[in-house]
Amino acid sequence: MGFQPPHNTEYPMTYHSPIIPILALALVGSAFSQDNDPSSGTPINTAASFPFDTTPFTTSGFNGGGSCAGGASSINKDGFWQWTTPAPGDYTFDTLGSTFDTKLSVHLGVGTAATCADYNDDTFGLLSQVALNGLAAGDQVLIQVGGYGSDYGQGSMNITHFVDPCVGLPDDPFEDNDDCATAALVGNGTIPALFVSRSDPDFYAFCVASGATVSVDLLFTSSTGNIDCFLRAASSAQCGSGNGADELAEGFTATDNENLTWTNDTGGDLDVILEVNIWAFSATNCNTYDMVISGVEGCGAGGTTGTLFCNPADLNSTGQPTILAGSFGSGVGSGLHLESINGVPNEFGYILVGNDPTAGIPVSNGRLCLVGNPSSQLYRYNVTGSDSNSIGQYDANGVFQNHAGTSMVGSGFDVPLTIPGLLPINITSGQTWHFQLWHRDTPFATGSSNFSNGLSVTF
Repeated sequence: MGFQPPHNTEYPMTYHSPIIPILALALVGSAFSQDNDPSSGTPINTAASFPFDTTPFTTSGFNGGGSCAGGASSINKDGFWQWTTPAPGDYTFDTLGSTFDTKLSVHLGVGTAATCADYNDDTFGLLSQVALNGLAAGDQVLIQVGGYGSDYGQGSMNITHFVDPCVGLPDDPFEDNDDCATAALVGNGTIPALFVSRSDPDFYAFCVASGATVSVDLLFTSSTGNIDCFLRAASSAQCGSGNGADELAEGFTATDNENLTWTNDTGGDLDVILEVNIWAFSATNCNTYDMVISGVEGCGAGGTTGTLFCNPADLNSTGQPTILAGSFGSGVGSGLHLESINGVPNEFGYILVGNDPTAGIPVSNGRLCLVGNPSSQLYRYNVTGSDSNSIGQYDANGVFQNHAGTSMVGSGFDVPLTIPGLLPINITSGQTWHFQLWHRDTPFATGSSNFSNGLSVTF
């Protein structure tokens, strides 16, 4: 596989073959029935394993022209199969299981009129592999196998129908967060079952306060797609370019799982973007992973603090999950300011608070994640004429605008010092409370509603 370009530190520790068979590779007994004559190759029409013995053969010198010329013409004691493709798709040909140093050449067409498609000497140690993509049913392929130098002997030529394991797999609810401009807002906590592929990277946005240290762990198995991650300032011109210039931190190894940490010593709060992608030379094109984030701090209105739960929320009628985030430093009440984005334009809602973060129960089109345990208590910030009124409406951009005059910045909600219970509950230092935003979602259906993610905050 070799080393990657400068700056990269990742190189494969173990080679994982990308071959994923849909047919068991049992020996089927179609050995060479003749000597090494390309005009009369043994006819075969299945994807399976075919034993051979080149001991009695001579060297044909056939090469099919093109890029096979130098390598194929020197295949020692070579033999041929004339294969008819049984079904459309991508196929691999290899000599795994052979007992000598092999060479393999594959040609499109019939007999001596076939032309070179690809040639290989060593892929798996001294054994060979060639891949042909986009074959049609009924295509004719001339397969040529023999030895390197003066080698010859017994072996197996294996044909495998390759099926991309990433095709048809579902994406995660944060999509489409495919570039820096569409990065999904996240905060502290564990976000499970995320999906990334080579053609569909993931981008996440959060804010790191001055002096704070953020840590990100991506938990996955590298044999099914090696994941890397890169942290940059959201304003960076290099955002989205993978490893290289202008990085704040990276997780870029050949082993399972990645971790990066970064301390914000810029002298001010900084909005950052985390890029997650599949390594360019990974054996497969996709993977799933869990992401664990800690150390993210609030950075003014719209920043994130606390720990997320029930995240991401169920999709609302815009096709996006409603996001609730918070930050300390409002200077009002408890000092916590909540913001919500990705809401449904023109729909109303308000903030809920509870003493338990739960898995949630289905309500209308979403999940209410503050009830469900015997100890759960739910309270509503909808007390008119007081600082416990959070009622607002999402604008055309999906930003929650405060209608009760309880936000110093006009959007979101400044959480007061009291919880609006039957008897008001004072918020004290060290307590943790849990928040969600309920909102109408009538584009789904008249009377429908939905919820944001949950946010746990320790005061």
